[in-house]
Amino acid sequence: MDLFQSLIITFFVVAASIGGLIIARKFLGNTDLRNQHDITDPYSQFVAMLFAVLLGFMVADSMQRFGVARETVQQEASSLGNVFRLSEGLAPKDCLELRELCLQYATEVVDDEWPMLAQKKDSPKAWAIYRQIWSRCTSYEPTSNRQVNAQQVLLSSMVTLGDCRRLRVEALHSGLPLVLWIVLFIGGAATIIFTYFFSADNLHIQVVMVGIVSLVICLNLFLLATYDDPFSGDVKVAPTAFETQIRLFKLENKVK
Repeated sequence: MDLFQSLIITFFVVAASIGGLIIARKFLGNTDLRNQHDITDPYSQFVAMLFAVLLGFMVADSMQRFGVARETVQQEASSLGNVFRLSEGLAPKDCLELRELCLQYATEVVDDEWPMLAQKKDSPKAWAIYRQIWSRCTSYEPTSNRQVNAQQVLLSSMVTLGDCRRLRVEALHSGLPLVLWIVLFIGGAATIIFTYFFSADNLHIQVVMVGIVSLVICLNLFLLATYDDPFSGDVKVAPTAFETQIRLFKLENKVK
């Protein structure tokens, strides 16, 4: 959901909330509403508190998952960079082959796989290149202590790279389930409806208050939806770390 769609939905929700208030005031007399204030007030506070706790927990959890996804991408790109540079400890031919595979992997992730992440998909070609890099590192037969040490560190970097890649792919399916979204929408609607059971002397003031309540609820739900999927929407994890590695790979290849 992009920003424009969210604004349109928010506008209609606020308008519907205000319309509901006007209808409720029309069919429920001010006197009857005021007589129920002593009963309505504790119930409304109870409902609002439960919804605020639930919504706050969900938003905090989604923002944490977003931060973890961003750190995972950075660690994956950093591990790929380590593999690229540690390959210098191998034989020249194997070094060139491994560096070319690292460049291919980073390019595939940025150009092809990243747009696919917004559709909850990953690139089979990126997985194929990833397996080739693993094969080069595990099948290499060192002939000196330097190459032995380089291979050991290479394998360690590949373990980190593989773990981060799997975590990034798994993050595509870690969003809130539909049942929790239904609970949040019902809770938000119940909180707004409870504001109808209060009667202010000035209807215009109450309209403003109900509009603000519905606006704040919509904004928090929009915030939750924005951070729930770290690879799509207006706020998302960008492949900046991989783009940086691509520039460095090309620069180091030229220097060498």
